Amino acid sequence: MKDFSLQGKVYLGASLAGGKPGAMHWVNDAGVLQISPSVSQETRQESHSGNRLTSATLNTSTEVSFTLTLYHGTAKNLALGLYGSVRDIVAGTVTDEEIPTVGDGDMVVLDRGGISALTIEDSDGAPTTLVEDTHYRIVSADGGVLEMLDVAALTQPLLADYENGAATDLTMFTQQAPIRYLMLDGMNTVDGSGEKVRVRLYKLKFNPVSQLDLINSSFGEISLTGTCLFESGAAMDEALGGFGRIELLEAS
Repeated sequence: MKDFSLQGKVYLGASLAGGKPGAMHWVNDAGVLQISPSVSQETRQESHSGNRLTSATLNTSTEVSFTLTLYHGTAKNLALGLYGSVRDIVAGTVTDEEIPTVGDGDMVVLDRGGISALTIEDSDGAPTTLVEDTHYRIVSADGGVLEMLDVAALTQPLLADYENGAATDLTMFTQQAPIRYLMLDGMNTVDGSGEKVRVRLYKLKFNPVSQLDLINSSFGEISLTGTCLFESGAAMDEALGGFGRIELLEAS
């Protein structure tokens, strides 16, 4: 491979002992994948010439960091940078959800989104059923957002029954730092060469995202960084190495 500019599919999955991958998934569109190897050195200067020239160096550490930029905000991709847990919420019914004390003009956010078949009653012994667009209005059914219009004569707390839509919940910082195996199934795009490349990184430890734009005027992306950890089991095999390997595939 001479001139090169690579593109391809990035897969992430469980990192198993010995530099082996577990179950993998495609991250969808990855715009950037970089590795940054570095060696820290201690130097010694001689003291007999009067010029304090470097006479020896000692490597004190070898590190490999990485950058991975993902263009698709899937739950699994977001969970990497947010140290999150992914939980599927099925469509269902919520009964007697208590609405905090509110006044006319206040906004209410229900516990679930994607609401339908909403009924609200007050807490009187003979409860009053609130009338939509008289006592309240639905600002956003998807967001589960209500505006209270006329509640002064009602006995609070108000109680809401509704149906909620299915969703995927993603928590933040409920997991330890993710460690993943990465494989790039790549191709050289220079001059249509079609040369194929595979890159394997055995044990990536992800940092939390430094910034995640929730509202912006351009495309969103998930910029991930971290460290390639040394996999001692793989290092015992000279064909693998301790961090990963790059395979330049022969044309079939």
